[in-house]
Amino acid sequence: MSSRRSVTELVEPDLPITPMLDMSFQLLAFFILTFRPSPTEGQIPISLPSVPGGTNNVIDVGEVEEKAARFVVQVTASDKGTIEKITLRSELGADDKNLGADAAVLLRELKGLVTAETRRREAAAARGTKVPPPRLTIEIGNTLVHAAVVQVFDAAVQAGFTDISTTPLDRERR
Repeated sequence: MSSRRSVTELVEPDLPITPMLDMSFQLLAFFILTFRPSPTEGQIPISLPSVPGGTNNVIDVGEVEEKAARFVVQVTASDKGTIEKITLRSELGADDKNLGADAAVLLRELKGLVTAETRRREAAAARGTKVPPPRLTIEIGNTLVHAAVVQVFDAAVQAGFTDISTTPLDRERR
């Protein structure tokens, strides 16, 4: 028994590159011509903290003689990341209001605050003084899911707040 290997000739693969290039350029042209970028989801006005030595990006509201009303919404998260509790307080020292876990209740309360602040601003304008719009700070639980954060933001925007800022509840995990 002899162990001879038969020698075969080298076979060159026939690879038609021209049709592949033609097809790739046609696909490229198709995707470029049919691409429709989605519109932006909207812009959320957010007040960022000032940077020491930076430029002043604050909108000039004229001569302000009274301070703006400041409100804080605390949103704590459950273990699943949903809203566990919403607490509303005024920085004027009023008692905290526990609103449960319903964003609709938050919307109703915020609308009441905006209405009261509108009356206050109108009364100040009648006296010849200016009052800036009310400010709202949303303190967000660290494990809160994005959909719940958007619910709270939507409630604030729908209520009429224009000066909204956010901060985490646990400032150490920032």
